Amino acid sequence: MKMKKCIAVLAAAAVLSAVSVAGCGSKIDLSKSAATLDGKEISMGVANFMAQYQAAQTDFYFLSYYGEDMWNSDSGDGATMTDSVKESVMETLEEYYLMDAHAADYGVELTEEEKTAITQAASQFLSDNSTQALEKMGATQETVEEMLRLYKIQSKMREAIQAEIDTNVTEEECAQKTFSYVRFDKTVKEEDDAQDSTQADSDTGADDTTQADDAAGADDTTQADDAAGTDDTTQADGEDAEIDNKPAAEAFLQSVGDDLEAAAEKGEYTVQKCSYGSGDLKEDDNTTSMDVEVLKAADKLKDGETAKSVIEAENGYYVIRMDSTDDKDAAKNKKESILTERRNEKYDETLEAYQEDSEWKINESEWKKVNFDELYTQKAEETATDDGTGTDGTEGSTDGAADSAAGTDGAASSTNADGTGADDTTGTDGAASGADDTTGTGDTASGADDTTGTDDTASGADDTTGTDDAAGNPGGETGTDNN
Repeated sequence: MKMKKCIAVLAAAAVLSAVSVAGCGSKIDLSKSAATLDGKEISMGVANFMAQYQAAQTDFYFLSYYGEDMWNSDSGDGATMTDSVKESVMETLEEYYLMDAHAADYGVELTEEEKTAITQAASQFLSDNSTQALEKMGATQETVEEMLRLYKIQSKMREAIQAEIDTNVTEEECAQKTFSYVRFDKTVKEEDDAQDSTQADSDTGADDTTQADDAAGADDTTQADDAAGTDDTTQADGEDAEIDNKPAAEAFLQSVGDDLEAAAEKGEYTVQKCSYGSGDLKEDDNTTSMDVEVLKAADKLKDGETAKSVIEAENGYYVIRMDSTDDKDAAKNKKESILTERRNEKYDETLEAYQEDSEWKINESEWKKVNFDELYTQKAEETATDDGTGTDGTEGSTDGAADSAAGTDGAASSTNADGTGADDTTGTDGAASGADDTTGTGDTASGADDTTGTDDTASGADDTTGTDDAAGNPGGETGTDNN
């Protein structure tokens, strides 16, 4: 996963965890303009706070992995981490202020209850954090409230825009068939036991054909498959020769009889599932990550029937059994996947239209002053035990006192059950959500069979986010590393 997408996921959570930092605070003039939208100034106070908050979240999650020079490292797209976060923040600000500017078009406004919750949550955030952290972030009651207000407006606008989609999905569109399979690598090293050559995703339970991937446009084969060495028989001098692994697949097929699961358990293989529709049988229209040749072979089978021969595909050998030629649960999930994709497309199209009709200008002379040279840390939270004594624990969650004060709904990254009303932010995934470059984090609808690695998860588009609650869920008491 690219760092930019990870950062987008963090921003989408819109959760204010308390932070601390060693340093002298921000020297940025927060009264200056960071950008303009159709001539309206966007303050450096809001822009810097959003950037510093996102930087704090990034520090919490990635500093131990990337080290203290993290902000100068490559984010995965040729830019530094600093530049990627700042670009992400500006994309978010543009999106949110555009939604704010068009809120009246949909009759979107904050209720008095929501306004009160935002005020309380912002106050709690300020009280939970060290003075040094607040100064570095440029956090004031006004700026924190404005960020939470923007998140909430965008969330409600997204819900209103997505409510306009056509919700009619025909049975033909969502009809699904489901089959079980065991996959074998195409080749193994000559010295290896063929029985140990099943795919890496069998060992990990990874699923390489989810419907969630379908809507989001995932790659045809997973990294796990790649790591397992699917069809690449090239080796350097001195390495063991690769041999065809089809005999292992054929031997397993002979052992299957009427019970694929029992044979797999005995051979220490993993049975996985794939659900597909009639449209997936065409190479150009295949929305699963399963090879079309395997789908075509499965499509010839009746319920409960096991293919009489091993199916050869580009990335492996397959032993397959048709489970259901009319999988109602998978069809239900597919329907939700289709609706989620429509919601995301509708929001993307609306945002793109707003962007085309507006003028967004970044004040580069001021924005370049924003940096993340001072690292944020979380402080230990003292929690009371049953005997009245206190223990220190690291505050890493997004819940806490402010959730209660704001009357929020819990974790800010949750999504609505129906896939609507979710709030997504910038970074990757389409113009504003959905596929791969502006928003969201994965809004699956329901029904994934995690225990068997099934492929019939519900949605695949990125219809998620952050502020499904009244105030955007700031909260949590965390602490200081003051020098």
